[in-house]
Amino acid sequence: MNMVDLPDDGLDLELGGVQTPDGIAGWVRQVAYEVDGDRVADLASIATELVGNARRHAEGPWRMRMRRVDERQVVRIEVEDRSPSLLPVLGRPDDPTAGAGLLLVNRLSVRWGFDHHEDRKVVWAEVPTG
Repeated sequence: MNMVDLPDDGLDLELGGVQTPDGIAGWVRQVAYEVDGDRVADLASIATELVGNARRHAEGPWRMRMRRVDERQVVRIEVEDRSPSLLPVLGRPDDPTAGAGLLLVNRLSVRWGFDHHEDRKVVWAEVPTG
């Protein structure tokens, strides 16, 4: 089984320098080059959606982390923002476009969720490594 070759503490990217969805997807592809091709595409799509949501709906600065979780054989993407009160919404019946990105994240990941902190939140998703 292929495993992503990440350092034990993962990788951390301050998002000020990566401005475009293609830039974020390219960073994911570059870092996760040992992961199965379909899974890398899933990771890139998830990262792009989570970063886009943070930039559209939450205050910066924003950070993205990607790390291997060996005990679950997944790669975890985390996007942190400074808006702890704005929690992610998985689709809304009154607005079909609201939350559509998270519906994609839900479909491509094996698990996703958020960690709420006093001064920030972290939205995360996990994709199998193989």
